[in-house]
Amino acid sequence: MMDKNDRKNMSTAHPKLIESLVDQTPRAMIAMLIVSSVYCGIFIKYIPFNILVIWFVFQMLLATYRFYNVKEFKKHLEAKNQEKIEKTELYFIISNVFQAFMWTISSILSLVYAPQPYELVSFVMIIGIITASALSMSSLYKAYLIFFFSMITPQIIILIYYGEHHHIGVAILTLIYIPATFLLSKAIYSSRLSSIQAHDDLEKSVNKLHQLSMIGELTNIYNRRYFFEIAENLIAVAAREQNKISLLMIDIDYFKSINDNYGHQTGDFILIDLVKEIEKTMRKSDVFARVGGEEFTILLNNTSLDGAKVIAEKIRKTIEDKNFTYKTISIDLTISIGISELNKENTSIENLYKQADKQLYIAKENGRNRASP
Repeated sequence: MMDKNDRKNMSTAHPKLIESLVDQTPRAMIAMLIVSSVYCGIFIKYIPFNILVIWFVFQMLLATYRFYNVKEFKKHLEAKNQEKIEKTELYFIISNVFQAFMWTISSILSLVYAPQPYELVSFVMIIGIITASALSMSSLYKAYLIFFFSMITPQIIILIYYGEHHHIGVAILTLIYIPATFLLSKAIYSSRLSSIQAHDDLEKSVNKLHQLSMIGELTNIYNRRYFFEIAENLIAVAAREQNKISLLMIDIDYFKSINDNYGHQTGDFILIDLVKEIEKTMRKSDVFARVGGEEFTILLNNTSLDGAKVIAEKIRKTIEDKNFTYKTISIDLTISIGISELNKENTSIENLYKQADKQLYIAKENGRNRASP
């Protein structure tokens, strides 16, 4: 048995198919009211006026509800409430069945009150509605099929029951018409779905390219280019609001020898695992990026130079104490860190970066596995 959450996650139709239905419905309802008016105009001489008025009022009520139904679809689509979308779809189907019922009533009225061959006029109008509905309703294919059979089945029964030779012939032609209409509605549905899927695939590709332009594929953190873009904006805000910002430059000690001795797969593992360890020590406001092969940088928001020293030492100690094990290979790893602070001398990300890089060089010159200053 599916629980409530499972039902919520089930999608009866692609949201964009429902959006297409929403766009088509106002035009379809206006067309339906026009056809209803034409019906009243044709049969007003034969069908009692009060019956025609009641029938037309029900058609107007149906159109009014369908406009309300469209608003509900829009609201629930924006909220991404799948459960309510499914309920609204059910009400849409019920309204279609009601519409089919009203047009069946129109056929019965033409049979009862109008002379031959006026019953065929009503039939032709209904066939036109069914065909036109393939354009406006086939986005919800299940709903269209229910509407189709609700409309066509009573018409075939009426034609066969009526018993005249030409009515039987029309009924046979209608049976031929059914698969043709199925093919038309299915083709429209498939075309719309294919177009939507192609658009979704393109959108995913664009999003992936955008993601790749920001995120390094191996380490899954910001790349150098995007880091400089976001850091420039953050520094501008910090300067305006007079907030402290510091920068850490991190380099893995003797990383080349790890690649040379154990292979690049081991080196990649080290990079990935190192990033995971550093991320555990970071705050949400910090910006972490890989700026070179084994070089990383962290922009520390609202952090003075003294605060940056504490964070740098925490990161250094975390990496020193971590046992990096790849398959059966155990590797002791250390890092060197250079630190800089936003001040009167360092006023841009370029200045901060150069100063931190300079301090990183000093840390390496002084024996590595340390932070400077």
